[in-house]
Amino acid sequence: MDHPARRSRLTAAVLAATLAVLLTGCAADRHKAPADRPTEPPVTGTPQAPESGQAGMAALPLAAYQPDDRTLEEQAGIRTSLAVSCMHRAGFGSFTADNYRSGATPDGTTALPAGAWGYLGPADQGFHPKAAVKAAPKVTDDSEAYASARVECDRRIADDFKPTDQLGTELVNRLFAESLQAAEQDTRVVDATRAWSACMTTAGFPATTPEALLQRYRTAPAVTPAEQSAARADATCTTSTDLAGRYFAVLAGYQRQQIAKNTTALTDHQQALKDQNARLAKLLNP
Repeated sequence: MDHPARRSRLTAAVLAATLAVLLTGCAADRHKAPADRPTEPPVTGTPQAPESGQAGMAALPLAAYQPDDRTLEEQAGIRTSLAVSCMHRAGFGSFTADNYRSGATPDGTTALPAGAWGYLGPADQGFHPKAAVKAAPKVTDDSEAYASARVECDRRIADDFKPTDQLGTELVNRLFAESLQAAEQDTRVVDATRAWSACMTTAGFPATTPEALLQRYRTAPAVTPAEQSAARADATCTTSTDLAGRYFAVLAGYQRQQIAKNTTALTDHQQALKDQNARLAKLLNP
């Protein structure tokens, strides 16, 4: 199993998916108990909060069954190299890596400043993710032949990167969603969230859950002083109630239960990911 230290960050894509689950719930009714209600896992001592929500999510047990940032960065490099080689073979020798990588680059380190665990981010950022860095698109040719070559090269790359174990990927995603639901309904998280809510009310920012507070401000076009004040209060209440520490300890406990029940399938999926990474690496040196 991959060591948590190698998964210090979550990718922007994983964060976006996580935030969607936290804010909208699972595909089914998020307040409906799973048919096979899991046993509340033990949590000993006083759990420590991670330095950020991103670090907490990346260190979860199920993260070992997803590509880490290093792997995804390597795959991005392979995609770029394949695209350049393909376009050169198509007759467009001036095509470069910059042509392929143009567009917005999300800042994954600040993609999730707050979640069900309360506020774990810089107060001046508030509840808004840091804006993506946008690169000017670089187009060397606007001909139909160039456009057709790009489409064909992109299609070939998509085929090369098709998941070899889609069922395993779907299993990990389902288990992750179920663990989030179980943690939200866990009595210790419910109690900590209630204490957090009372703390926020006392601070002048009443909210029933951290997600509700986040949504109150995220729809604004920019961070405001009021949002920064709410973020500071959220950070204080998150610490005083140990909401983040309890949340991630409980969530990790549920995921360990899931892994124990699905060891064979998850181990096979983990191996499939390693095999796919090895196969992709060979595409550059066939």
